Amino acid sequence: MMTRNMKTTKNDRNYYCSYKFKFLKIDAETFTTYNCHAASPHSIDFEWLKQNPGRLFNNQTSLSERQMMLRNERNSSCEPNCWSAEDVGGVSPRIVQQGYHKTHEIVDTKPEVIDLTLNSDCNLTCSYCCREFSNAWRQDLLSHGSYNVQDPDRYKITDSDKVRLKLGQKGKKQSNKYQLLLDEVKLNSSNLKELVITGGEPFLDNDLYRTLIDFDLPIESQKIIYTGLGVNLKRFGKIVEQLREIPNIRIRISAENTGKFLEFNRYGLRCQDAVEKIKLLDQYQVEYEFHSTITNLSIFDFVNFYKNTVGSKDCILTFGYSPRFLAPFVLDNSSKNQIKSDIGILPEDFQEKIINAISHSPEEQDKVDCKNFLLEFCRRRKDLNLNIFPKTFLEWLNITDVV
Repeated sequence: MMTRNMKTTKNDRNYYCSYKFKFLKIDAETFTTYNCHAASPHSIDFEWLKQNPGRLFNNQTSLSERQMMLRNERNSSCEPNCWSAEDVGGVSPRIVQQGYHKTHEIVDTKPEVIDLTLNSDCNLTCSYCCREFSNAWRQDLLSHGSYNVQDPDRYKITDSDKVRLKLGQKGKKQSNKYQLLLDEVKLNSSNLKELVITGGEPFLDNDLYRTLIDFDLPIESQKIIYTGLGVNLKRFGKIVEQLREIPNIRIRISAENTGKFLEFNRYGLRCQDAVEKIKLLDQYQVEYEFHSTITNLSIFDFVNFYKNTVGSKDCILTFGYSPRFLAPFVLDNSSKNQIKSDIGILPEDFQEKIINAISHSPEEQDKVDCKNFLLEFCRRRKDLNLNIFPKTFLEWLNITDVV
């Protein structure tokens, strides 16, 4: 496994990633595409797409970036989540997925995985999410303004954000561009191994079941629905009952905490509600697994979550490095040592990844931004309290006035 040896200079390491050659993400709300789920988005040239139906995966930008990878050149769309993590010896999505193994020699290819965002409707403002993926985050920024951190664009409302908030779900779907992007999924489904529906919260999409049926995907392809469980129990149960009729359906639950930590990092969701929804999946015998994103805030209580919630289910582990002040290594040494002591019950590969992820030393600006974010995040959510975090962590951030 490639971990420690990834921290090299920018000129002497492997910049290949197989996901650029097999993964297509489509955001049908913002009309953007990603040539990897961890890459930066690209705007879609719809005039070109009308003339080249079924070629969204092989647009000029994607072809160019794949060519760069075959020449072992660093491309900019991978900077935020992969190269920035690997520059400090962290565990990037590319490493987690072992994308560094070379699988393709040509740039014009077919997608094996399509990740489709139907819309960004969401009831939660998760601590490591942002306005790009959650309209609840947009509403927060519209109501209360920006956050005082070094990554202002992530926490600053835009005119297009305001438009999407006003349109609502039905209004956003009436665009011809929206339908054109759904058609791209159909035209690229012949070689498809997985269709992944992400959000927002897909269980808030009124057309989720009907859309999946209309795609008429190969029976053998996996259909994966992400959820943060941020919907009421009655709606969740009704949709799960429909989805279980679809062959090879699997629910992927985004979660990494229990109790007060869950309610902090997945703000808007109560722990007991999450438990009841997981019970429903068991009741309807729908396959599910977990996807845990580790940041410096969600890493606390993760061991407890893994031991008491994951059990025998699969769990995908990824690490957040954007924004940098929420990176796993932005922790005090006492907390890091406690984490190293606690993770012994986790699988060995999880232990190795976590140790690598927290090993880098944070900069002073990381601490300042983390403090400012935490205080503001709590100020806007009156029922949150920072005293769930270790005292050493709060003191390290110079947060002393905690109720």
